[in-house]
Amino acid sequence: MKKKILIAVDCSIYSSQSLDYLTKIFAQEQDVSFQIINCVTSGGGVIESSADQADSLIPECSNHGKNKGAGHDYLIKAREKLIRRGIAPERITIESVVSGYNFGATIQLTAQKNLVDAILIGRRGLGYLSKVLMGSVSEKLVEDCHEIPIWLIDGEIEAKNILVPVDGTLPSMLAADHLAHIIEGRSDLRIYLFHCNRLMHKRITCEPKDFYDHWDQDWCDKHLSDGKCLFEGPTQLLVEAGIPKEQIITLPTVMDLEEAHAILAHARKHDCGTIVIGRRGKGITKGILGGVSDRTAKHAQDVALWIVG
Repeated sequence: MKKKILIAVDCSIYSSQSLDYLTKIFAQEQDVSFQIINCVTSGGGVIESSADQADSLIPECSNHGKNKGAGHDYLIKAREKLIRRGIAPERITIESVVSGYNFGATIQLTAQKNLVDAILIGRRGLGYLSKVLMGSVSEKLVEDCHEIPIWLIDGEIEAKNILVPVDGTLPSMLAADHLAHIIEGRSDLRIYLFHCNRLMHKRITCEPKDFYDHWDQDWCDKHLSDGKCLFEGPTQLLVEAGIPKEQIITLPTVMDLEEAHAILAHARKHDCGTIVIGRRGKGITKGILGGVSDRTAKHAQDVALWIVG
């Protein structure tokens, strides 16, 4: 099945790191295509420098931030970078999108129009100065966009292993389902299913009927009853997508005061460069994962965080 990833780029090293991540994970996956966009306004912006011009998305023209061609230059350099890393040109499309100053809303609308499977954006780290100078497009996008999975790329990512926090809820299952769709048929990725029991929290219970709107009733009754929603359900989704069962590892359940801390610690321990996490929709009371995804995103460093609503 074909998949399309929308990548929002600008002149920064963070966009370059996002493209590095994509090529490590998807360079050889011919069924994955990429739509690269740049949001352009009539005004100039703050432009960051790069130590390595050959690997930067910043055009060499010194006044590129003040002319209408700057955005197109970013796109050309991004496309060239992907091609150099082994992605065929026919898998890449580029587009300059006219935007107001709410880039997050523009990115979301473009993604919805093009029916993409995920939005990927590089994050500007945790530094206060970066947020003051550039604003936090990624933060606003995560806050407002719940219909399309958001992939936040923070820093340089080398590891290909994937951590999937699970808690037996629908958002947790949808996160596993998104991962299964994106990596279907692959045998080169190791996936760790992880559950953290918060101290003094109630025991996980599952009701198959809560999942009938998303999966077949017989399937839910078989794989999501009697507590099976915690690990068996996500495992079955991955196996049915062609992921070898030996590549899916169920980690021992741990107890921690803070789930986000445990998630990040286990991602580091098991050399996972990607975390795939579910979250509840707007206006829904937050539970185990409801606030955990926000806190995980806040503290994640040198990791890709796929946030699935």
